[in-house]
Amino acid sequence: MWPGWKTSRTRWHLLWATLASLVLPWLLGEFIKTFHQPGLDDRAERNQMLIDFIVVGSMLFALTMVLTYAIGCWIKAVMHGPRRDGDLFPAGQGRPSHDD
Repeated sequence: MWPGWKTSRTRWHLLWATLASLVLPWLLGEFIKTFHQPGLDDRAERNQMLIDFIVVGSMLFALTMVLTYAIGCWIKAVMHGPRRDGDLFPAGQGRPSHDD
């Protein structure tokens, strides 16, 4: 396939972005749900369910952004193509002669 599109750096970016997309919204949602408990909130179950929906939506949006990043990396690699080294430029050609 295209050897340059899945470099080590790109894989680490994708891995960390995927983990952050899943873990951070979940942790934030769990933290916010601690403020909506029976006795503290009249509609605790409803608000906790609403928070769950928002967390799932955030996760899906973040994973979509990670997928977009991966597609962008793939497109960039395809546009660059494989590395090709040309012939060395001869030392004497292409330079103006000095008129000293």
